[in-house]
Amino acid sequence: MISLAEKYYLVVGDRFELFYRGVVRSHNPYNYYVKATCEKGYTYNRYFTYTPKEDEVGSYKLEIALFDDEGKMLESKETILIVNNPKEVSKKTILCIGDSLTYNGVWPYVGFEKYSSIYPNKLEFIGKMKKQGECGEIGYEGYGGWQWKTFAMEYNNSYTSSVWVKCQHSLDDSDQHSVWSSNDLEWILESIEKDKLKFKRGSGNGAVNPKLGDTMKHISHGTHTSDIVIDSYEYSEGNPFFNPNTKEVDFNYYLNTNKFNKADYVFILLTWNGQYIPYNTDFSVHNEYSQVMIRKIHEAMPKAKIGLIGIQLPCPNGGITACYGASGYYHDWYGETITAFNYDEWLEALCKRDEYKEYLTYFDLKSQFDSEYNYHTKDMKVNNRSEILERIGVNGLHPSMAGYLQMGDAFYRFLVHMLNKDLE
Repeated sequence: MISLAEKYYLVVGDRFELFYRGVVRSHNPYNYYVKATCEKGYTYNRYFTYTPKEDEVGSYKLEIALFDDEGKMLESKETILIVNNPKEVSKKTILCIGDSLTYNGVWPYVGFEKYSSIYPNKLEFIGKMKKQGECGEIGYEGYGGWQWKTFAMEYNNSYTSSVWVKCQHSLDDSDQHSVWSSNDLEWILESIEKDKLKFKRGSGNGAVNPKLGDTMKHISHGTHTSDIVIDSYEYSEGNPFFNPNTKEVDFNYYLNTNKFNKADYVFILLTWNGQYIPYNTDFSVHNEYSQVMIRKIHEAMPKAKIGLIGIQLPCPNGGITACYGASGYYHDWYGETITAFNYDEWLEALCKRDEYKEYLTYFDLKSQFDSEYNYHTKDMKVNNRSEILERIGVNGLHPSMAGYLQMGDAFYRFLVHMLNKDLE
């Protein structure tokens, strides 16, 4: 019943929390007495917590045990807590890849911000998607609805895909990078051919393959300003890592096309998409395509270390049914919970394979994510005749902002470990 990662990574001065719902494979983990034993930290009803001090850098054994009401131990397992103190590194380049959990860029930014507040200007996060904050701007790649398979093939449905517009036009090189609008969305002219034009996204244009109007209207820059009548249009370049010339994933193409430095670290948070089967133990599709991605990354950036981040548990308090009803994908919240446990265990085992173990590291997120409280909620009457209110979940898989920030805190601890490890 107990599912623990082999290692958890902690940082001096940063509060670590291990939530029992993310450790105990049970519909109600509180049916058991959960006992955490460690020479450091504190144990509460829902979680174990430990905020290391500067003189506590090192490794500590943590045991989680389950007891029945008579005090009989039912099961116990151990893990290792590794405490790091952030160290200054030479300039490092980082690439974060994910799905809708990464789309807003929050968890990568929190890791960047917390490290940069100690050692400024040491981390460069690359990516076509951007997030700006007090510590500067980062890049990343996060696409809603995507999974390992999507990233490993040609796929043009994305928030950043360019669009080819077939049309009759009189534009020339003087119009390069001119700004246009269609259906109140901004587009920037990128390529000019005889009977078609290629536009990339402009400011605020972040929908998945948005519908264009009948015309493109000039906003600024360039020489020619007449409306462009759209005959037809087609989206392209959805997968940022796909090389249209060789028809395969190509990270060198990605780096060169976008003028990015090679990454020293790649962090991947995938995938809740495709986890449609409750209690699933067959991850052969993810196995096939994750290895395409991993091998392609290693081929282009052989010195890069890759961190695979496990998925968090779904909302146990009504969020799944609020999104999916009582049938269809994901409606079985506990079945999907077990699928998440199984998938994360498979992901950790993947990192231990002989082919990957030198440059792949697993990071367990679910046990550090408070699935009971860090999803979106609303207050609802306890029944139709009562005015008493109770709080229920309204989103099964996408956290509240507090949840995204908590994911970022966990990522920061993982990031520090990876950076420190290379200094050893």
